[in-house]
Amino acid sequence: MPLRMIKVRKVTADNALNVLVLTSAVTKEIADIMSFPPAQAAAGVLLLVFETIQSNRQECLNLAERCLNLLVDMRNHMADRWEAAPPSLLKAWARFEETLESIHKFVKGHAEQKWGSRLMKKNTIETSLKHHNRALDDAIRSFQMATLVNIHLAVGDATTRSKSDSPPESDPSATSTRESTLPPYVAEPTSVLTDVVEICTSPGPASATTDSFSLIGGSTRSASSSYELLLQNDSNLDLCTPQPLEEENLRITEHHGFSQYHQSQFRMKGKSRIKQGWWAGGVEGDIDGKKSIMLRYELDSDRRDAMKRWMRDVKILQNVYHPNLPQMVGYSNDESPTPFILLANVQTRLPQAMLLDVIKNASLATCAHLLLRFFQETLDAALYLQRQLNLSDSKLQDYVEHADFRIDAEKTVVMGLPPPEVDSIQSFRNYGLAWSIRDIYLKILPNRGYAEEPVDSTEQSVTAERQRKVNHLAVLARALLPGSDDIEVVTDRLQTVLHSIEDGEDEEAEPAQMTLRQIRKAAFAANTHQQAWRQKTVPPHKFSVGDLGYMPKGSDDWSDFVTLCNVLEDGEASFVASGNVTGMQGSWVNSAYERQDLAPYDLPGEIKGWAFAVPPEADLDIYIVHETATSKIHEAWDYLLDAGSALAKKHGVPPEELILVTRVGAEQRFRVRDLRRIQYWPASPNAPSYGRQVGFAPRSPYGIAQHGFGHQHFGGNHGNIIHGQDLAPKVLYLFTSSRKEYQAHFSLLPMPAPLSKGEKAPELDANIVKCFAYPTATYGFLNYVQLHAEDFEE
Repeated sequence: MPLRMIKVRKVTADNALNVLVLTSAVTKEIADIMSFPPAQAAAGVLLLVFETIQSNRQECLNLAERCLNLLVDMRNHMADRWEAAPPSLLKAWARFEETLESIHKFVKGHAEQKWGSRLMKKNTIETSLKHHNRALDDAIRSFQMATLVNIHLAVGDATTRSKSDSPPESDPSATSTRESTLPPYVAEPTSVLTDVVEICTSPGPASATTDSFSLIGGSTRSASSSYELLLQNDSNLDLCTPQPLEEENLRITEHHGFSQYHQSQFRMKGKSRIKQGWWAGGVEGDIDGKKSIMLRYELDSDRRDAMKRWMRDVKILQNVYHPNLPQMVGYSNDESPTPFILLANVQTRLPQAMLLDVIKNASLATCAHLLLRFFQETLDAALYLQRQLNLSDSKLQDYVEHADFRIDAEKTVVMGLPPPEVDSIQSFRNYGLAWSIRDIYLKILPNRGYAEEPVDSTEQSVTAERQRKVNHLAVLARALLPGSDDIEVVTDRLQTVLHSIEDGEDEEAEPAQMTLRQIRKAAFAANTHQQAWRQKTVPPHKFSVGDLGYMPKGSDDWSDFVTLCNVLEDGEASFVASGNVTGMQGSWVNSAYERQDLAPYDLPGEIKGWAFAVPPEADLDIYIVHETATSKIHEAWDYLLDAGSALAKKHGVPPEELILVTRVGAEQRFRVRDLRRIQYWPASPNAPSYGRQVGFAPRSPYGIAQHGFGHQHFGGNHGNIIHGQDLAPKVLYLFTSSRKEYQAHFSLLPMPAPLSKGEKAPELDANIVKCFAYPTATYGFLNYVQLHAEDFEE
């Protein structure tokens, strides 16, 4: 038959000494109590309790220690006065003995069960321990009540006698009666363990029901507390269940005027609609006749974790009071099975929901004003939270970026608290608080703050009018919401935009609603309206900066664009445009596409020259971009806003359809392919060595790696390079211009060929140059400004 494994407790020399010392100390303490006849029965039962404790030892020892302390106090106070004890005190003592018998019966019953059975009944054991603690509290209160009644009776009798008899001196019998009912307090004797240098140290926080422990040098402690500590620290003395959660360490002791409630006092109305975030599970209802919302901290997985989260949030909300932060009205008491907090913020919804509703039913100016108000309220709440909690700038951004935002019934932003994990985050950023808040409110827009055109013809699920409104709002949001690292600059900019039309008005008067025209003018004054619409693909060389026109109805092809005039050439606008040109070459090298910038040199006639080297077997892509743009885009917006109505009336076009071009460009692409092939000796041990090529792709003798696709010999393994080949890189020149009539071409000379009107540009002879060089494509692009119909409303 298989052998049975028997677990034997490990008893070391230190453990044996501690057990011997503590056992003798507890025995001596209880033996001293037995010298007091009324406490003999209770002391005997208590000794059995200490000897029987096995499972849930921390809670059981706390309970036994309370009983022992009560016995010690009773002996000290009543040792010489028990004969004169009043009947009410004797009844309270009998109640205490009954409670002690019940505790002994409970401990003995569970000690006789196996460990596995105790584990299965862990919750029942904890409930029973709480019940016996309450029974002990009732017994202690009985002593207190009996003492108070006797004091009252004694004082009343003494007053009556003094009024009736008025003796010159106090009656000795009356004095003895008062002394018997209210004996003087005698301090608890010190522990007998005075010769112990150090027993052990506690690895965790002390319970709220016990004293702190430190037996070092001359420090002393009662025998019962030492006995408890030994069992708490020595895991080899008993194979028991894990220690239960110490509720005392997770209780709110300072309430700061906030009320505590039981969940039965809260009248719920409906179910929670919030599924995630800090507000998840919030249920609206009534408490004390007022509307509130309850946030429950469910204990499904980890009770300690839930209690920690609840305590953290309660302590934070006790110290903050701001209209844009959760306003707590109370929280759960100790008797509530599930911790919760109660907030005054009711009927909340997501900012996205409110914004969509405003976009659907209100003007574009109202939408922009709402975003500005959201930003300002969030900034105020964040700065207040930083002052109250003494947060660093980085930690404040962690709080803001991880917070959940809601809009309450008064249409006010309420920033929820971040999860506790944020407290342990160490983050680094290259932007400030304003940028974090700006990013939050850009992302709640339907297009997440990105808009390239007023209307996307490929989007069929949203009407054109709705797209136009949302996209204009995205441009306004990027122009109006500040992102500076300097909070003072951010505050001044908000004041400039929000209060630019309120100068001279009464400060207490309700501010007037800003029109869209006024909002844009405020953004122009702050020099922040620098966004523009853009079109990625247009006919190249068709447009110029300053072109004013419109798209025919029903057409989204920019080749149909109707140009009415050029406001720069006609002198009607004064914003300045400047040109820029960039170049780049790209090629495949070792399975990766590498890019390298090209530097141009200027030539007469607005021509740009580009020089580059072409190694053997090279296959290069050349990208040249010529563009002309105005750097102050807000000036183009401002011009169109001021002159749009007159220009529309002059040309018979609705003003919101007018388009003013602010940037034009053309991207020219070329390909250069070298026809030379590098010759290698066959790979053999006897071949002459001139430097073996190693790697995925071959290299030229000049160290320039060639691309590894399509130009390798069969098998991909090469021998040594055959000496005497023409492997020198060729230097080619490319000439381009932003002028439409100019023909881009390649040359072996650094100067372009002079071309007469209508003459075709020369081409390289591939038979001589051993290279193909030719244009592949040309693409046009442009940026423009176009206003909304609401901009022109009076």
